[in-house]
Amino acid sequence: MNSEERFKFSFVRFVATLCLAVFFLIALLSPLWAQAKGDWKQTWDTVLREAKKEGKVVVFGPPGELVRQAIVEGFTQAFPDIRIEYSGARGSDHVAKIRAERDAGIYSVDVFNGNNLVANFNLRPIGALDPVRPALILPEVADLKYWHDGRLEFSDSAALHHLVFTSTIFPILMYNLQQVKPEEIAGPNDLLNPKWKGRIVINDPLLPSAAYVIFQWLWRVLGPEKAADYYRKIRAQAGAVDRDYRRQIEWVAQGKYAMLLGPSSLMYQLAKRGLSFGVIPEFKDLGAYVSDSFGGVSLMNRAPHPNAAKVFINWLLGKEGQTAWSKAMEQVSRRADVPSDHVPSYMASKPGARYWVSDYKTGDRYWVSYAENTSKRTKEEEKILAELFGR
Repeated sequence: MNSEERFKFSFVRFVATLCLAVFFLIALLSPLWAQAKGDWKQTWDTVLREAKKEGKVVVFGPPGELVRQAIVEGFTQAFPDIRIEYSGARGSDHVAKIRAERDAGIYSVDVFNGNNLVANFNLRPIGALDPVRPALILPEVADLKYWHDGRLEFSDSAALHHLVFTSTIFPILMYNLQQVKPEEIAGPNDLLNPKWKGRIVINDPLLPSAAYVIFQWLWRVLGPEKAADYYRKIRAQAGAVDRDYRRQIEWVAQGKYAMLLGPSSLMYQLAKRGLSFGVIPEFKDLGAYVSDSFGGVSLMNRAPHPNAAKVFINWLLGKEGQTAWSKAMEQVSRRADVPSDHVPSYMASKPGARYWVSDYKTGDRYWVSYAENTSKRTKEEEKILAELFGR
């Protein structure tokens, strides 16, 4: 046998051995794959059966009739044997109620659907949250291939308690179409023009809201000294500081004020009801921030309906739930199979733009605002804001 024949024989033997090894590997792993599939199915069947016995799930979520309708009708259609009690309100209102109930030994809420500030700095510190990861049962939820970047996004450092399912560029300002031309507002200093004196309403930055994040973002991009000076000037410029999301938006749309700094996502739901306004999604040189808005979910500790809570979370994070959410809130889902053609184009980042988390550099465009380790204010910033906006 010459060298060429020996090579061919060795190659054929190698291929045959490899095929045999693959065959045995498949034979060995197939029962494990089947068992894994059977495990989630068995778990889901048990959870669903117990959830039906519990009969209902209590969800604290964002305000607005459209999102309420989308969530309640969507979940009810999918699981008619489980009644959903949905309470929509500002995060601070939810926190106040949960704190009061827990102080009295009452545990009425199963799921919190809201932003990172409430979850990480209000609910988790009082022991009100359980890890949400173990609640992800369905493959279409737990399998990373269904999510952008092939990963689940969490706002908390431990990646356990607050799962973020939307990350979107959120407008800095909304304005009255008759009083403001968008080209007049290229940066934060344009809001200090004397012509806007008394014509700006500010969403209270002391509460966990869009304004809270905007002031944090300004502190980082301007630097502490310039930001502190800007805080004082914009506070003096404002005609009102308000905490009622709907009222702020209606004030501007109806012309009582020209602009709203820190609008809530409720404005999109009101727009579908016929309200007209414009938005400034980002500043020309500084960019903007990426927000989770209300797009996060947490499992409440000592949930009164723990199985129904798991069913709801899996529905919300599935394609059906995320599509309902995205259309009601007009926000981009982090699920790769949920369409986004209904979402305003300015809520998507510009191609090639740079994101940043902790240290802003000139040329950076979008601050990822919901990471726990960067979303807490410094003591200096807290002190100044308390002096200016405290009641």
